Amino acid sequence: MIQKPFDQIVKADIDALLNEVPESKTLEYKLKLPEKTEDAKKKFLADISSFANASGGDLIYGMNPAKGKKNGYADAVKPLTESSADDVMRRLKAMIREGIAPRVRVQIKKITGWGKDGKGFVILIRIPQSFSSPHMVTYKYDKDSARFYSRHSAGKFHLDVAEIRNAFLATDSQAERIRRFRQKRVTRIIADKTPVVLAATRRLILHVIPLATFLNNQRLNLPSDLVQGRQFGPIGSYSSEMSGRYNLDGYLNWCSVGGQVTRYCQLFFNGVVEAAYVSMIHTQFDADGMNTTAVIGMHYEQSVIHALAAYLRGLKQLGISAPIALSLSLLGCKGVYMRTDGFWRSHQHVIDRDAILVPETLCDSLDVDAATVLKPQFDAIWNACGYPGSQNYDSDGKWCPPQR
Repeated sequence: MIQKPFDQIVKADIDALLNEVPESKTLEYKLKLPEKTEDAKKKFLADISSFANASGGDLIYGMNPAKGKKNGYADAVKPLTESSADDVMRRLKAMIREGIAPRVRVQIKKITGWGKDGKGFVILIRIPQSFSSPHMVTYKYDKDSARFYSRHSAGKFHLDVAEIRNAFLATDSQAERIRRFRQKRVTRIIADKTPVVLAATRRLILHVIPLATFLNNQRLNLPSDLVQGRQFGPIGSYSSEMSGRYNLDGYLNWCSVGGQVTRYCQLFFNGVVEAAYVSMIHTQFDADGMNTTAVIGMHYEQSVIHALAAYLRGLKQLGISAPIALSLSLLGCKGVYMRTDGFWRSHQHVIDRDAILVPETLCDSLDVDAATVLKPQFDAIWNACGYPGSQNYDSDGKWCPPQR
């Protein structure tokens, strides 16, 4: 795999591979695009699924294979010119979408600049390591066809029955590891074993877990110019009020008001983000002006959306790839209402439990709209308050908070 964020790969990066970087478990060169025959489509889908079922990788079309001692290398770019690059990408995407199950999310781009007119191109397909594996080839399947593939350094191979069973078991184990990590962190936060002492026991927690770095126990370099910036600031914070330092887990940013910490963002060395926020629950007087009630201010969603968008940008700058799992937890919230302008307590329901752990949402890109991917998380919190879903989205599921 080219060690560079996908959207930053340019012609020079492809040229740098020639005679220098051999094919591997995560990189394969192809001279020609797959033809439109059934056999060619099956081979193409086998290649894609094998990457997804292994460690992910890059597949590059338009590379001339070297011979002799340089076998496994590409010695020249043979640019693709026979058809429109956009048409090619649409065709390949359709084949992947319709021929593999569960669906594999890939990134495809054309890289131009070759040939006399500079219009020759190569096609780069990046296939992330999947955590919904094993993926099987479903296109034109018959009893003599292999359906499950994986990869090693020599290329793809088909899985036998035992390997398929182990792949399914590994997927369950990976999901359980994510759940255990989150539960452990929430338990520590409830017990006040946080990196800084929070000012209140009612807390919103956002976890963002990059699956590849987390499950592979990868330790990232956390450069100070990135982690000290706004990309990993606490929810609803401003740079002017932030403090930060490296700690045993990674890097911690936090904000204080009157000497009390109201929020923090812990970036772990494996890329996991944990953001705690205590300012979303307020105390308000009831309509009679006498009794007080704990309420959730519905505007907190905007702060969470802005924070997640920044975290995704920051993870991308760290070289992290999707998929990621994200989740919201609401702690110390029993008896709390959702406050919406114009509605008082008689129109609302209190939350009936002390802790809400919303099921994880899996996100297959770091370029997603933060408001869109967070909607199921917000909906669950509104459900707990007696509403059918977040009132900050329109009927089409688009972020559209009411004007105040």
